[in-house]
Amino acid sequence: MPFLAINPYKQLEKLGMTYGSIFTIFLGKYRVIVLNDHNVIRDAYKEDAFSGRPDLKMLEVRNGGIKRGLVCSQGRVWMEQRKFTLRHLKDLGLGKHAMEGLIREELNELVDGIRKQTGTPVNLLTRLQLAVLNALWKITCGERYHHDDNRLLNILKKTGADLAETQYTGPLLFLPWLVHVAPMLTRWKTFVNSITIVHQFLKRIIETHKNSFRENAVRDFIDDYLEEIASTKDRNSSFYGSTGEHSLLITLLDLFMAGGDTTSTTLYWAFLYMILYPTVQKKVQKEIDTVLGKLPPSLEHRKRMPYTEATIKEVLRKSSLVPLGLFHSTTEHTKFFGYDIPKDTVIIANLHNCHNNRNYWTDPDNFRPERFISDDNLPKKYNAFMPFSTGKRVCPGESLARDELFLLFVGLLQHFTFTVDPSNSKPTERPKIGIVLSPKPFTVIANERL
Repeated sequence: MPFLAINPYKQLEKLGMTYGSIFTIFLGKYRVIVLNDHNVIRDAYKEDAFSGRPDLKMLEVRNGGIKRGLVCSQGRVWMEQRKFTLRHLKDLGLGKHAMEGLIREELNELVDGIRKQTGTPVNLLTRLQLAVLNALWKITCGERYHHDDNRLLNILKKTGADLAETQYTGPLLFLPWLVHVAPMLTRWKTFVNSITIVHQFLKRIIETHKNSFRENAVRDFIDDYLEEIASTKDRNSSFYGSTGEHSLLITLLDLFMAGGDTTSTTLYWAFLYMILYPTVQKKVQKEIDTVLGKLPPSLEHRKRMPYTEATIKEVLRKSSLVPLGLFHSTTEHTKFFGYDIPKDTVIIANLHNCHNNRNYWTDPDNFRPERFISDDNLPKKYNAFMPFSTGKRVCPGESLARDELFLLFVGLLQHFTFTVDPSNSKPTERPKIGIVLSPKPFTVIANERL
């Protein structure tokens, strides 16, 4: 069974060689349709019938027993929450010049912190996690955290472990009865403990806002949300009363985990590739020196830096951070490519296969940014490239993630050259396999550029 495989996405790729780009498997009691081809995935995920989320025990506990927030909700709840969240975060600065300034503040602290450790082993992940989270968290709840804040680093460590060590096609999701029989084997107790800690952390922030909330004096996203709850009279709305407060908690959880884990892990991959491929690092730095000189990085520079942009895209492709995407489910009985698909069927999109298909990419095992640059030095597009998924449920944080990746990646390479830490064995590109693919822990040596 694929859920017993060490590399589930690889096992699904092998099954695809036999059964084609669409096939059915059963994981425990769940009927699962696997989409193994980029064209099939794009066609499916643009349809409303494929925009649901499955009922899985792990996600039920994560969300407090009900589908709420941005990630795990569906139907009216999802549409309400997504529309509200994107609109109000944009009003507060998301995607605007002010947001670029917040990211630069985090870059400055990153540079100062790494400078103090010049020439000694540096664990970039812990610093990157808080830098990435802070930029979003400032407009979400009006707070930012020092990059050495041990309390928050411990929380991020727990959530990161949940994503990196939980098998996405494993028993924790698809064999819920096993969590009672073998809670240690399934990491159930560890997962429940870490999600409880994050819930408590977020509840304290919400309670502080409720106690200091003043109508028509909005400070941040939480205030916007509390104002919406107070004004909602429709009992069927996801903003109504206690339902609205629970929706706020889970929406904050979604933002927290997206802000603290996924983008920082992508940057962690980026600097792993830089120390393993120093020639690429030198080419990026040459472009930085040519375009920026001593100026701080700006999103305006991006269109003049094709090699740097191509390098970031190659990091996204080769790391394939969420190899099977976030699971979808069918919201109704539907037909697709001639197949009858029942309601509540789990849908898995093998994005890893899209990014590593040898017939499509020719040399997918090679880290080669040049593949994303055309002969006339313009960005080259690929339909199989979908690091933020695709369709109706494409990642709502894609724009912010791309901005943070560019500004932090460029800013750090402007100031430092990163090399392999000689006191440890050379790091590997082989990932830790879980819901996300993350690098195995490594440290770097950062030397300041003159």
